[in-house]
Amino acid sequence: MFIFFLTAGFGFAQAGTAPQGVSIKIGPTDIVNGIALHEEDLTVSNEFYKISFAVGTTPPWGVPHGSIVDSAIFVDGEWTDNRTALIDFLPHGWSAWPSSYQEVSIVSHTPEKAVIQIKRDYDEDIALITTYIVESGSTVLMVSTEMTNEGEKTYEDLLAGYSLCTLSGYMFGPWGTTERGYGQVGEDWFGDFVLGYDENFAMALHYPGFTDFAWGTGWRDLYQSKTMKPGDSVTLEAWIQFEDIGSTAQVMNKNLDIKDQNFGKVSGMVKTTDGNIIDKPVVIFEKATPCGENLLYAWTVGDNGVYEIPLPAGEYQVHAVAKGYSLTSVQTAAVRNDEKIEMNFSDMQKGGNVTVKVTDKADNTPVDARIEVTQGPEILVEYVGASTFFTKLDSLGVADFVVAPGEYEFTVSHGAGFISKGEQVSMTVEPEGNHSITQSVSIDIDPAQRGWYSTDLHHHSDILDGVTPPEYMVRSQLASGLDIVFVSDHDSIANNLEIENLAQSRNVPFISGIEVSPNWGHINVFPLPLNGSDVSIDPAGSVSEIFARAREMDALVMIAHPYITYGYFHSLEQDMAPGGWDPDFDLIELNGAISASDNRKATQRAWDFWSNNQRYYLAGGSDVHDVWRYSSGNLRTYAGIDGDFTLEKYYKSLKSGRSYTSQGPLVYPEHDFGNTVQLSSDTFAFRFEAFSVNGLEKVTVVSEGAGFNDEGEIEGYVLQENLDGSQSKILSFDLNPEKDTWYALVIEDKEGNKALTNPIWVKKM
Repeated sequence: MFIFFLTAGFGFAQAGTAPQGVSIKIGPTDIVNGIALHEEDLTVSNEFYKISFAVGTTPPWGVPHGSIVDSAIFVDGEWTDNRTALIDFLPHGWSAWPSSYQEVSIVSHTPEKAVIQIKRDYDEDIALITTYIVESGSTVLMVSTEMTNEGEKTYEDLLAGYSLCTLSGYMFGPWGTTERGYGQVGEDWFGDFVLGYDENFAMALHYPGFTDFAWGTGWRDLYQSKTMKPGDSVTLEAWIQFEDIGSTAQVMNKNLDIKDQNFGKVSGMVKTTDGNIIDKPVVIFEKATPCGENLLYAWTVGDNGVYEIPLPAGEYQVHAVAKGYSLTSVQTAAVRNDEKIEMNFSDMQKGGNVTVKVTDKADNTPVDARIEVTQGPEILVEYVGASTFFTKLDSLGVADFVVAPGEYEFTVSHGAGFISKGEQVSMTVEPEGNHSITQSVSIDIDPAQRGWYSTDLHHHSDILDGVTPPEYMVRSQLASGLDIVFVSDHDSIANNLEIENLAQSRNVPFISGIEVSPNWGHINVFPLPLNGSDVSIDPAGSVSEIFARAREMDALVMIAHPYITYGYFHSLEQDMAPGGWDPDFDLIELNGAISASDNRKATQRAWDFWSNNQRYYLAGGSDVHDVWRYSSGNLRTYAGIDGDFTLEKYYKSLKSGRSYTSQGPLVYPEHDFGNTVQLSSDTFAFRFEAFSVNGLEKVTVVSEGAGFNDEGEIEGYVLQENLDGSQSKILSFDLNPEKDTWYALVIEDKEGNKALTNPIWVKKM
């Protein structure tokens, strides 16, 4: 339940006019692309930012009511569109559920200040009171949460903290971290803020004293580990900062102020080699981690060539860059407290234009491709310059882009790691030069010619924490050599029709999906019709309600990343899934964005199901949110089809297990996976052809009793054979089952990439 209390009057500044003071509006938000559209939702603004609380609207990911779900920033006289998917307090990791009540109240409101309070519970015993303070003239939203254990049990190691999830742009921090994931431990040197940013905005979460963190594309969580005995109470403070430029200078200044920490300043001027002032230079500061690795620490954006930034005392490597220009030389800044350093740059040059035409080596026809900078100048602030490019939809095989002058090696690929290898191209990019090259790629195999079609069954566009616009999502999937375009955004099909139209423009099949995203377990549901009918699925529903709603639409149900902290199988083990076990699903996902250990747990669960004759099958998806950082289809699903391709045949093959998941290796079985073979003798001849562009390493046949040890190696297998590194191998194993059983394959290539198949069911005479 949720309750809304109104305790003060309100007014609201109109979008597009200069806002004055603190205003409150009750009802649908006027933030463009905001989701807080319920009559009881609450939007608060001042001169710099506005935020919307989901009072009646259901927040994303099944988070309880009261979350901040929208935000806008006042930039150059106008409000931006929505920049936030979620800002919230989370009592224990990525979970605010179960929560039996939520109360939202306006504690006070004047033109100078508004105080909003959210009351909730967690797991019945933990009382949560979160207070948000919006002040006139401040870019900072002050937040504090009082957490009290009103029950009789002790809660060990609660991960209590705040989540910042942006809708667009890029993210930074904690400083010194490079790997996304969950359950990471914070060190003192990591700093204590994280940042979402693009060229015209920055949003920072300051949370001093965090001990643990987690992050992925589009979101950052900072936590403090707390053990709460009965009667214990703790107050946790954070600051959310909204700025109108993609810089850390203002954020660094606020962070130093929060901690009352001394600092020095670095300032100067940035010009080109011929003396022209760079209007908006980006000055970048790298700092060495304790292990000696220089990493991006901070950056500032200049105005008419002039820049300034406060920094803690220490040594920094400094250079400047700008859109369409080269990187300057690197200088060293030894910053001391209460001192100011002047550091000028005058060696910036304009960039060069590059056109790449990509063809199939076999017949010189143009092909879709991904082009990555594998060696060359590295631009650390991502909106300044990209390092990954794609060929166009309307000019097949052609990519145009601008890069900084310098020596480059590009990797040009189509379906790299699956059907071809990347090709390396060296190029010297001259200042203001025009460069053109035609590069062929060797496509070594075409599974579709043999009736096997690939899809990335978990992929995001730019909804919620996804950052990939529809056109680039399609360009990336085609460059990855996928046969079918697929999208499954969190709790939304807002982009699905546009993506379908883009796929149709290239005569490529499209599957419309959705990732239903309660915080106890994400569920991919597909296909969904795009004929205007109601396809909504409430993420606040129970397990059975979500599954039943999918079945009403004749959709397949796939359990996404089952064993991460908000995976369905994990929640079942923790008794956290509302309604508990429901058997009405079809597929178990192996996911390209999570740890190998979690994927092994999902694989083991599938093997256990098969040993109990429960026919849930494996499927694969990349879970890519950002196609510039991660390759679409890095883990994908191949399904076998007889005759001409149709999507209906593809769905049937998925449901019946006539499919396999792969990170690279391909396989063509004599007997289809998912089928039942009736033996006419004591021997089952398991014949198949395996293929890998990287060379085959080994093949393992598994059946009942197989499992993984602590090192991730398979034990209890039927047989295992090392291969000779060749690309293709026809294999045949004579197996002698003692009873009705199943057999499946794990095929590994020389790069450690695996294909895991669904079972072939075997019945004895």
